[in-house]
Amino acid sequence: MLQKIHWLGHIQSEHIHTTQEFRTLFCKHEFPPHLTFKSPAFIIVNGGLVSNTYAWTIAINNRSIILGAGSYYTSVDEVSEQIRRFLILRMNLLFGQSPEEIERYCNKLTSVGGNLVPGKILPNIFTGTPKLLHEEVESLASWFQKVLSLPRQKYISVCQALAAYERALHVLSSDPALSYSLLIFVIEALANSHSDYHATWDDIRGEPRERFNLLFEDDRISSIDLSWIDDLRETLVDVIHPGATRRFTKFALDHIPDNLFNASNSNGKFPLKRSRIHQNIQNAYILRSLFSHALTPLTQFLISESSYAEEIEQETEKKGKSVKTSYLTLRGLFRVVRSILLEFIDKQETVDLSSHNWNEELQYGVIKSPSLPAYLQVKDSEGKLYEIEPLYAQNWFEHILVIYQDNYVECLHEEILKEQVNTDCLMGIATSGAMAGRMIFRFDPNPSYDWQSLKRQSLSLIAQASKDKKVYLQAIALLCTHLEIMDGAEEEEEWENVLKVSAFGMPLYGLERFIVDVIHNTTSSWSGKQAEEIFERHLKNRKIFIPARIEVACMLEIAKLFQNEGLDKEREKWLNSAYGDTALYPKLQDLIHHAMNSDGIVQPQEAFNIKLGFENVDSGGETSQPN
Repeated sequence: MLQKIHWLGHIQSEHIHTTQEFRTLFCKHEFPPHLTFKSPAFIIVNGGLVSNTYAWTIAINNRSIILGAGSYYTSVDEVSEQIRRFLILRMNLLFGQSPEEIERYCNKLTSVGGNLVPGKILPNIFTGTPKLLHEEVESLASWFQKVLSLPRQKYISVCQALAAYERALHVLSSDPALSYSLLIFVIEALANSHSDYHATWDDIRGEPRERFNLLFEDDRISSIDLSWIDDLRETLVDVIHPGATRRFTKFALDHIPDNLFNASNSNGKFPLKRSRIHQNIQNAYILRSLFSHALTPLTQFLISESSYAEEIEQETEKKGKSVKTSYLTLRGLFRVVRSILLEFIDKQETVDLSSHNWNEELQYGVIKSPSLPAYLQVKDSEGKLYEIEPLYAQNWFEHILVIYQDNYVECLHEEILKEQVNTDCLMGIATSGAMAGRMIFRFDPNPSYDWQSLKRQSLSLIAQASKDKKVYLQAIALLCTHLEIMDGAEEEEEWENVLKVSAFGMPLYGLERFIVDVIHNTTSSWSGKQAEEIFERHLKNRKIFIPARIEVACMLEIAKLFQNEGLDKEREKWLNSAYGDTALYPKLQDLIHHAMNSDGIVQPQEAFNIKLGFENVDSGGETSQPN
């Protein structure tokens, strides 16, 4: 087993922090001596024998970048998967998650089931001599640099294609038709990001085109605005996606490299022929469609002959006549798809990693760029508070709410001293900016705030602010007052004093004020109906971020207000809502459940009093539940 202490010592000379995590990639070949590949996001260092298989080890930040130095956070596992899939593609299947995977992909003596022996089907550009592998490895650095510099939407498309490519490998033996279909999707994933691939009106041809043209030229619609006809055409194209097979075939042909047909790259008895490649690709798409829409399996000859042929001819009936049709076998399709993927990457233009505006190209759910933690939004790395700007009053209010939950309610900073911090609380190590080289937590590890200064700032800005900003500035002043009281710096009557300050102005009652009143436990001026109306608007259209604890407390407050008014049905509705949002806090959920089965009241402050427990993983892999 790989000794972590050995690798920690090995990479210290590479200036990699010992807090970084490790992933190991395995290969059946030896590595060139002293070869190391570096990038701003990760590092690959020479490995040793692991289970009698040579290995490289990649060290990745707990939250590593894959976009540009220090700019964005991606989970370490996601980065590891992306790197591994790129290596599987570029190094031609020689990398996997374990030595056993390599055996499954590359050992020609082992069958993994059925008629398919992946080692005989999957393409292999290496002869087994270390020299060729070393040449591939030495060119990795510049290739990876290009990949990381692709525009984000192109990069995302490539990552989606790689995921399908790898899954096609996994199901090759168990479900050849699914493997074939996934390989077609690899090309589709690339094509979908290509501007020339999208359907147009010209893709509607033949009889349907003539019928539409006759309708558009009919005198009965002469009074209709011609732009309406253009909109109708665009809608029809979006609905029916005409010419899918033709567009797919054209895209694939445009990205097939010339060396696909070189004898040195083919390892089949019946290699690919340029004269048949158009028909091969067209038929491959048709086979995928038959599987996707009708679960039609691959014909047996495409499976059994994949071990030696890249393409095969088969007689078929067409309009009562017997004709020979050419098909790609699994062997041929794997090589075609791999070549298209590599050629697609090679053809793309890159952008400057350091100056490009990545924000405009992010897509939620694939690579996400969370904002900096709340405490770094309100103060710099030296702990000095920024000045409040009225334009960003909502952001300030949201940041202070987050700080309140993380450092005053859950007291996450105290867990550092106990060494019980959940790994989710560590965002990573900053690689650029004022925090470069420092660990970034989602909470403030050393909380110290001059709430009185922020209160005075907000009060001084109220008079000149627009009404939609006044509500936030008033709420900030009161929230800072509450936090002053929690810190023990002020007496309870200070709350009333702030309300009486002339700069505070006429109190504005909305969601922001309700939230602060719930936190301070001063909701006597609110009715259940009034609170319900503003909070339901929030739930339907969340324009403001409210941390989970505070949101639950607001629900409990509305339930209490209705109970005080004797409205049991409304009380039950909001207790149910609060119960459904407290799975992370079992003790609080138990209190709510007990109240739902009785006439009891769950005080909203209970949402702030019950601490969040941390998951502790023991040696057996069991996970304890939060307290």
